[in-house]
Amino acid sequence: MTGILRFSEAANLALHACAVLASMDQAAPVSHDRIASALGVSPSHLGKVMQKLVRAGILDSVRGALGGFSLSADPSSLTLLQILESVDGPVAGSGCLLGKRVCSGGRCPLSTLSDKVSGIVTDGLGKLTLEAFVARQLPRKRRRNGG
Repeated sequence: MTGILRFSEAANLALHACAVLASMDQAAPVSHDRIASALGVSPSHLGKVMQKLVRAGILDSVRGALGGFSLSADPSSLTLLQILESVDGPVAGSGCLLGKRVCSGGRCPLSTLSDKVSGIVTDGLGKLTLEAFVARQLPRKRRRNGG
């Protein structure tokens, strides 16, 4: 069985790209290619996600040879929920856990469980800051070395 809780590929990229930027101790923008390389992803797909983060005010972008991306939001107050919603929109109810509605009439027997889990996850993501996420996920040596 695979996990029940899933984020879109774009949301996954957004979260990890922000974590990469937050882990780097540098004032200069980080190139799009460097972030894509650090994440092992396609630069073109990452570019679309990064532009959504810029439009949401989470990132700043600078064009040109020395350009790239930097966090415009403070990692100590930016939550994972804000990052995820900037890419995928507001978190909606989780719907049917089975993926295909087959229940006859009325409310799904699993909806109470589904709503509870969705609420717990949304609440947790809304409390977890990017700074705390990076501190928990990336070893100190990797953070200092910028990737």
